[in-house]
Order: sequence, then structure tokens, then C-alpha cells
Amino acid sequence: MKNYQKLVWKLIDRNISESEFNDLQIKLLSDVKLRDYYQQCLETESTLANRHHSPFLRFSDEKKDSKSKITSFTTFIGGVAAAAVLFFAFFHSPTQSSARLVSAENPDWRGVAVKTGEEMPNTMLHLQNGAVEIDFPSDTKVVIEAPAYFQITSDSSIRFAKGMLTATHGGQPGTFQVNTPVGSITDLGTQFGVWVDHSLEEATVITQVFEGNIKFEGNQKQECRFLNEGENAIIRGSNTENAVKIIANHPYAQLHPRPTLKTTENKRPDLLPTSKGFDFENQNEEAEENIDAVDLMLQGNLSAQINYSMVKGIALAIDEKVQILQNAKDQYTPHDEVPFAEAAMPQIEAMGRSIVDSYVQFPKIRYWEACQTAEIIWDKKSNLNGQISHSIPHPKKLDQPKDGNRLLKNLEKIREWVTEVHLIHGEKGMGWASQFGCPEDGKSIFDKRNKNLLAITYAIDSIKSNID
Repeated sequence: MKNYQKLVWKLIDRNISESEFNDLQIKLLSDVKLRDYYQQCLETESTLANRHHSPFLRFSDEKKDSKSKITSFTTFIGGVAAAAVLFFAFFHSPTQSSARLVSAENPDWRGVAVKTGEEMPNTMLHLQNGAVEIDFPSDTKVVIEAPAYFQITSDSSIRFAKGMLTATHGGQPGTFQVNTPVGSITDLGTQFGVWVDHSLEEATVITQVFEGNIKFEGNQKQECRFLNEGENAIIRGSNTENAVKIIANHPYAQLHPRPTLKTTENKRPDLLPTSKGFDFENQNEEAEENIDAVDLMLQGNLSAQINYSMVKGIALAIDEKVQILQNAKDQYTPHDEVPFAEAAMPQIEAMGRSIVDSYVQFPKIRYWEACQTAEIIWDKKSNLNGQISHSIPHPKKLDQPKDGNRLLKNLEKIREWVTEVHLIHGEKGMGWASQFGCPEDGKSIFDKRNKNLLAITYAIDSIKSNID
């Protein structure tokens, strides 16, 4: 193993000396392959040890803000952070900025601490708890909510590795930029939000435009998107891959603006949405009521989304007819000891035939399309004023499935009703089902219904076994 590779493992194991660290820092800045090796080592070690590493390694110049409290070298290489943050911090040496911390709510800094009124240092910062408000010379105000990792890289840019921010830009369009692990977001005269999180494999960025416009550009400049007021995007990518995956205007991923910490209001009066804008609180409440876990899991698979939409439409049509018949049964009063199945025989027969002779191939429908096998768990965060900053849904598998769109349940109900008619037919004789009282005609109806029952049962069993 080469000497620098040994130093990488000494750094990960926290056994590196300060001189070795300085030597490795210089080499990392100039050697792309060594950076790749470092990231792979971090991911391997973090997976095996089930822990993460600190982002406080300063791969930048030696400038320091004398007003900031700088912790010791050993503290810099300690702490908790994801490998993606470290790798993200290798690029672009920052310049000293005149950005200033103007307000804070119970900030809990780890590593470098900044006081209200001080200029921001150009090192990677870790805000474990609380929120801070930063003014940039570019006439930009940024509110950052913990837990967050970020670095002020110039008077008009910030590197944002984790957390939630709201940027309100009043300067010239295109003069403020937020750099994320998956690409850059440039204002076009606007207010927008950015939420960043990541696993060992990929980073996820959600951005939403509260007012104006923004431009997103991927790290490799292969992906460029413009977002307008009210629009959002979920962007996923890896530091080791060129391509990013973008889901535009997701109906459930909503961020909430927080332009300032200086008032208890969540939105500045002059930046409240117009009649064309969005009511973010009510929109999220409505989304939580209507969200479908399967829709969420199928994001990015257009073919499966279309198929599932068609299945839901079929399920709704069947459910409407089943409910009509069920309501009739609930209100039915027997006359002359005639059971409901006998009185409603034509409707039940028609419903059974509609399943068997349908344009739809019911046996091909998947189990998770015919009932609810997952539910939504919401990742919500509130600021110190109790106002929600973001609401991100995640699907969770259910131990026991629920009715969902009731497709499977209604197929079983239809089979139950058809079976009741079939038993009555057997008891009353073959001529019972014939309008002419003809046994041969009735026997043909009996046999046909029996085949329908087998076909409906096959469809139900196929759906239950089709769990891919």
C-alpha cells in the first residue's frame, strides 16, 4: 500500500499526526485518484462501523477569522458527519467573505463557533441545533436550520452539504448561488428553499421556489433546469456519478419559507404568496390526507405509474358498483323468504361476468396495486417558533395489508355473492335460472357461472401471489 493510502487510513482511525495531516491535505487537493480512494475508504469504514466522520477537515487556505473560536486539530478530525459531506468539501477553495451572522436562535455549534455580529469564517461549519441568519454583501439573506453542514465560499455563494435553508435575494439576478452535493442552484431574483440530506450512496436535494425563479445545474453541467414560482424538484445523485435524477414538481415534497429569525412570523409580509401562490400549510395538510404510498415509491418509473393509475381507475369503478349493491343489501327486507342473492341475481350475475369478460386482465394485477401494503411516514421539522420548515414523506411497509383501493376486497365480495347465487341455483334445480324454466337452459347457465367462479378465484389467487 502506498504511503498516502496509509495516511488515509490513519486519518480515518484518528491516529494521524498534524504534520501527516498537512501532508495528506496537500496531496488530496492535487490527486483525484487519492480523493476517490479516500471516499471509498470512508464509505467502507462507515458501513462496517455504523458511524460517520467529521466534515471539519479544512481543505482550504490557512486564513482564519480571528473573531471566531477555532477548535484544536484533534477536534477537527473528530465528531459525526457523512462521507458525502467530506467528499463534497474537497472541491473549490473558498475565499474570505464579508458575510455576517446577524441573528441566531439557540445555536449549538460543533467545531467552529460564530457569534452574532461576527463575520463568517470560510471553513466548513456544523450547526447541530438551532437556527442562524446570515447577511451576504450580494443583498442576500439566508436562514439555516439545524442540523446543518455548510461553508461560506464567497460574498455571493454558500456550499450547503446538509440541512434546510431559505435564501431571500434582493440583488441582481444570477448573483447568488447555493452549491449542493448534486449541483448548483442560482437565483434569478427570488426567494427559494433548499433541503439536503444524504446516505452513503447518494445525496438528496429538494428545492422549491417561493417567489421568482431559480436555475439548477448539475455538477457535470449535463443537467440544467429552470424552476418558477411554486415549483419544486427532488434531485438525487452521487459524488462518484455524473448523472443526477430529477423529479420535478413532486406533489408531496413541500418546503416552507423562513426568510428571517428577527420576527415570530414565518413569512415576511412583502413576501407572502399572492393569489397565484401557494398556501404551504394547507397544501401539506391536504397532501397528507391524499398521499398514496405506492405513488411515492413509483416515482421515477413512469411506466409503472401509468399502469398503477389505470388500476386505481378500475378499482374505483368496481368499488362504486359494489357499494351500490352493498347498500341495497343493507336496506333489503326479505319477502316470502327470498334472500337478497336471489332477489339481486341479475345484478350479481352481471357483476361476475364483468370481471371474467373484462378488457382487464385481472390475474396480472399485482398485490400492492390491489390493496394497501405500505403507509406514509412524515419527516417533519419545526423551528423554535413551532412552525414547520419541511415535510418529507417516506413509505413504510405494513405488517398487515389494509383495504386500500379495495380492489382485492371487492373481488372477494363479488365471488361471495356469485357463490351464494350458485348455491341457490343448485338447491332450486337447474330450471330455476332459466327464464323459460328449461332445465337444459338452466344447466348451461349453471356451468357458465361455475367457470366464472373459477376464473374469479384464479384472478384473486394470482393477485395475492403476484407480490413483486
